[in-house]
Amino acid sequence: MFLSIGPENRLKDTFNAYIDYLNPDKRVVGQIMLSDTILYSINTKDEVNKFLEGSWVNYDKSDLQSYPKKFTFENIIDSEKANLFCFFYDNEFYLDNDTNRRYTKSIFTEVNLGVEISKRSYKSYFILVIMFFIIMVPVILLLKRIIKKSQFNQ
Repeated sequence: MFLSIGPENRLKDTFNAYIDYLNPDKRVVGQIMLSDTILYSINTKDEVNKFLEGSWVNYDKSDLQSYPKKFTFENIIDSEKANLFCFFYDNEFYLDNDTNRRYTKSIFTEVNLGVEISKRSYKSYFILVIMFFIIMVPVILLLKRIIKKSQFNQ
């Protein structure tokens, strides 16, 4: 309840960042959106950004061993199941003042509507909750012990 009070709450933002940190789908989307070059073959930037919000990666349909890496993002948009294909180039070189410089490139190719999609995995959220309990249970016990000891000394 206290985390949601106030328009700009750093504690709330930090908590949300920790939740997203363990989510591999958010990490992949973040890495692709940080590419130096992003090309949209079929859809516009706004449509792709809307699709990627809340999407997840189908690792069975993605090819991470090839070059470029091929990602299949899945999402439910307006009650319709859809997937989006992306090629990710992470070792591209270009000549910059007689020096080779590496850059990344993402190409969003197509969106298919009405397709069968995989189920979203919530494994990362369960891991986060377990980590929270592993850390917080000893802290709570230690605080109880310190409070009890300080009351005893008074």
